Amino acid sequence: MSLSPEERDELRSTARTVLSRSSSSEGVRTAISTELGYDPDLWSQIVELGWTSIHVPEAQGGAGCGYADLVVVAHELGRALTPSPFLASAVLATGALVEADHVDAATAPLAALVAGESVGAVTFASAAGSYEVDQLGVVWSAEGSTIRLDGNAGFVLDADVADVMIVGARAADGSAAAVLVDPTTQGVQIERVPSVDLTRRLFTVTFDDARTPADSLLAEPGPASARLLDRVLALGVVAAAADAVGAAEQALEMTATYARERTQFGKPIGTFQAVKHHCANMAVNVEASRAATRAAAVELDDDPAGWATTADITASYVGPACSEVCGLAMRVHGGIGFTWEHDTHLQMKRVKLDEVLFGSPSWHRRRLADSAFPSLVKT
Repeated sequence: MSLSPEERDELRSTARTVLSRSSSSEGVRTAISTELGYDPDLWSQIVELGWTSIHVPEAQGGAGCGYADLVVVAHELGRALTPSPFLASAVLATGALVEADHVDAATAPLAALVAGESVGAVTFASAAGSYEVDQLGVVWSAEGSTIRLDGNAGFVLDADVADVMIVGARAADGSAAAVLVDPTTQGVQIERVPSVDLTRRLFTVTFDDARTPADSLLAEPGPASARLLDRVLALGVVAAAADAVGAAEQALEMTATYARERTQFGKPIGTFQAVKHHCANMAVNVEASRAATRAAAVELDDDPAGWATTADITASYVGPACSEVCGLAMRVHGGIGFTWEHDTHLQMKRVKLDEVLFGSPSWHRRRLADSAFPSLVKT
């Protein structure tokens, strides 16, 4: 059962208090300079507070709330620019296991994620960043009592700290599969790749004759697995949108304060018409994006059949709108926004990754058009 509005406000307040203390501006910079890339003490606190399992059904060891409650946490993590495996593990990996058809395969790894005993990651984009099933870079085949994996996947969040991976792969005939894989399996290689966002880390995962037991499938190969991967994509889109709104919201508040305090020609720069217009456009984009993301999260809870459409609509608007907010914030801050000590450039980079991490806005718009006008789809 989802939290009441009052309970959700309390969750938001608690999250903001904890993160303001444990994920300060200096704390973020310290965390991203470490080998892990995040603060393990803060991650333990996040697990203890139940944020990583808030959306997991009670029957599977979670709090039994909803995705609308999960995005409250995602919003606050984005607002604080918190480096953590939350998106990779609590959203993508946990979501894949919750939505899995083969419950027996998902039960043990899900319990470990819920308890904070392990961290998960999902590899379901090609090295070129495509989420189309027929373009997945990992190929699977059944060989006796094992499943063989070959190829590579790109844009994998936090692969280096993952204890379990859910791998999206395609067979020679194009049928999709979602497979549980131990990252320490022979034939699995993990390589970090550069990212514009310093608060999150991306990897390419290569499989070279990697073997996993045949009972590691989370759903039947084919349409069922394709549907599971698409649902995980939808979760990622909405969570990334919430993260972007949090960062954009903080950028707006910082910019409004700066415009009131920074003087030029004897006046606060906020009195100048151009700056007023920038701040007004930022406020409109933040409020619209916040409303869109909240509505999307409610749709995830209420309309399981419409997840793909919900994701496409959300990605089409929220990412570009929040990127514009952060771009305007840097413009109002002028040169100060580009300095290492200032948070504006970190906000901009985080939001830009949120915008494209799970498919570009143009790709999602094309999917929307294809679903709305199937007769116009080129064959």
